Amino acid sequence: MARDARGVARDHGHASHRGTGEGVAMTGPYPYELRLPLAPYRFEWRDEAAVDASKHATDAYAEERYTHADGTTTVIREYRSDGTFHIMSDRGEIELIDNATDPHAPDPVSVVRLP
Repeated sequence: MARDARGVARDHGHASHRGTGEGVAMTGPYPYELRLPLAPYRFEWRDEAAVDASKHATDAYAEERYTHADGTTTVIREYRSDGTFHIMSDRGEIELIDNATDPHAPDPVSVVRLP
């Protein structure tokens, strides 16, 4: 089941986290966000992979920022307090294929398709 949402979660391949990341100021205009329920996740690029990446960490979160050839950005932030993730992008919608809640899915890992 595919759906779009607003907000949290990631782990470059295998994650099992949930939350909102509320109370932390966001930087930059990100019209697309994803919040994920508790489940195992695999993250993959939907189209072209990013051409540059950087990491940044504070006491509150660790973040990976991906820049694409067209100058757009995808940010994956992990909050230290609860292990939740927040995915933000100005590139396009973030898609969730929710296999974790489907007992008939051949692979119980949900897929997060990054723009």
